[in-house]
Amino acid sequence: MADEVEDEQLDSHTLLNDEDDQKLHLFIKAGRDGRTKGACPFCQDIFLKLLIKREADNDFSFDVITINCKNPPKEFKEISKKLPALIHGDTTYNDIDDIEDYLDSSFPNYKLATQDPEAFKIQSNVFTRFTYLIKDVHNNPRILLDELEKINSFLRTRNTKYISSNQITGLDCSLWPKLQHIRVAGEYILNFTIPTEFSALWAYLGSAYELDAFVKSCPSDQEIVLHWTRRETSSKEYLQLTKDEPKFSFNLPNKLR
Repeated sequence: MADEVEDEQLDSHTLLNDEDDQKLHLFIKAGRDGRTKGACPFCQDIFLKLLIKREADNDFSFDVITINCKNPPKEFKEISKKLPALIHGDTTYNDIDDIEDYLDSSFPNYKLATQDPEAFKIQSNVFTRFTYLIKDVHNNPRILLDELEKINSFLRTRNTKYISSNQITGLDCSLWPKLQHIRVAGEYILNFTIPTEFSALWAYLGSAYELDAFVKSCPSDQEIVLHWTRRETSSKEYLQLTKDEPKFSFNLPNKLR
C-alpha cells in the first residue's frame, strides 16, 4: 500500500495501481516489522529529496512503498533489483545521481543539483571511513574523526546554513542521513561520539533536525542500530531493540544548546 506521505502510513503489500501511471513511486527498505521505513541512508536521501521538492510545490505528488529486503514481493523483483528505486510510468531509476538528475529535469520547481566540487570533495570520504570502522576493516577512530573535522572546518569557513549555500541542495540530502548513521550507530556500537568541539558540524546537523522533511524521512535509532548489528547482535539485545518504543536522536548535546 502506498504511503500518503503526510500521514507516514507506509505499507509494503500493494505495489502499483493502474491509475498511478503518472505518479512517482519511491521504493525503500522496510524496517524490522516489514512495513515501516528501515535504515538505509541512500533510501532516506531520495525520500528527503522528494519531500523537499513537494515542500516547494504542493502539486508535486509521490508515494513511498516499503520493501522487505529479506522477502521482496515478486512484483518488485520484476521492477527492480535493488533499493532505492524510483518508478515513474515505465521508467525505473536506481542510481542516486540519475534519480536526482531526473527529478531536476522533470520537476524543475526546486533544483537539487549543485555545482560545488569543493563541497562535494570535503564530504566524499566520511561515510566510507565510518563503514570501515564499524565493519572492523580498521579499528582507528582517528581516521573518521579526521574526516568529520574536515567537514566541520569547511562549514565554519563557508559560514552558510547548509553545506553549499543557504539553500538545501541534493548534497545536504545525501550527507545528513550518513551523519545520522554515524551519530547513532557510532555511539551505540562503537562508543564513538561526534566531538562537541565540532560545533559547526553539530549546527549543520541541527539544521536537519529543524526540517519536517528530515524528521519524516528519518528512521528510528533502533532501525539504524539494527542496520549495522543485525548479524552480530545477541538474541536478547535484538529483542530489546525491537520491543523498545522508537527513539529518534534529534537533539544537540547539552553543551551546544
